[in-house]
Amino acid sequence: MLLITGGTGFVGNSIVKKALDKGLDVRLLIHRRKRPEFSQHPKVNQVVGDILQPETLTKALEGVDAIIHLVGIIVETKGASFEAIHHQGTINIVTAAQKAGIKRFIQMSALGSSPAAASRYHQTKGKAEEYLRASGLDYTIFRPSIIFGPEDQFINWLCQVIRYSPIIPIIGPGTNKLQPIYVEDVAECFIQALNKTDTIGRSYDLGGPEQFTTEGLIDLLLKLLNKNRLKIHLPIPLMKLNAGLMERFLPNPPLTQDQLLMLQQDNICDTEPVIKDIGLQLMSLDKVISQYLIDILYSFC
Repeated sequence: MLLITGGTGFVGNSIVKKALDKGLDVRLLIHRRKRPEFSQHPKVNQVVGDILQPETLTKALEGVDAIIHLVGIIVETKGASFEAIHHQGTINIVTAAQKAGIKRFIQMSALGSSPAAASRYHQTKGKAEEYLRASGLDYTIFRPSIIFGPEDQFINWLCQVIRYSPIIPIIGPGTNKLQPIYVEDVAECFIQALNKTDTIGRSYDLGGPEQFTTEGLIDLLLKLLNKNRLKIHLPIPLMKLNAGLMERFLPNPPLTQDQLLMLQQDNICDTEPVIKDIGLQLMSLDKVISQYLIDILYSFC
């Protein structure tokens, strides 16, 4: 039995589908209520629980052989901080795994994560990694760059802006580098690692086969969408002020100061280790996105 936390999210959905394709029995840790799309599948069992409430994890881990831990947030809210969700949540699920005698544990982290990172997002992801490494579990950690796919919130948002706005805002100089990776490639890494003992005790950076600057990525999308738009660069100090105001007055701000810190950094990596150990053939962004671009455009109508 494979337990997946965060299995109903963007990446989680792809991992669940790949696990089921492999014939695995899957248990989903559901935060509030059971999801109807999985209710009728004979190999999916849903258990209501919360990684911030350790007492709810005991039942979820009964009969489990391995755990894939995906839970994470991009923006903090009053009820969910990076420290609570990323760090304490990982401590709770790791502790529960230790008590249940479960050894195999695969963790979703993020490229650039470190306790010494500039952003709180990366700091708390880094602290979670350190706790897992010291746990004695048979861990594997995956640290992806930006993940794209038909349901992602980044590439799809950029396509929507490009289609409807005559002006494309770029925060800062737009020279920071990104290495977007296809969601199906990320999911394949998690599922393949379950049966690859040489991935135990390893941390893998994940990125696609191409690197782009932020402006270069926008230029590629403009080309794929056959659009000409005016690009305007917004100064970082101005956006920092705007982000601070949005954080103060909006319950779910579209831009935070923590995100601004990450936007100023490169998010690229060496993919050779994961290609070698997982045997992965990475999909390029332009080829993949062309396959579902029409669906994206129709969804905006």
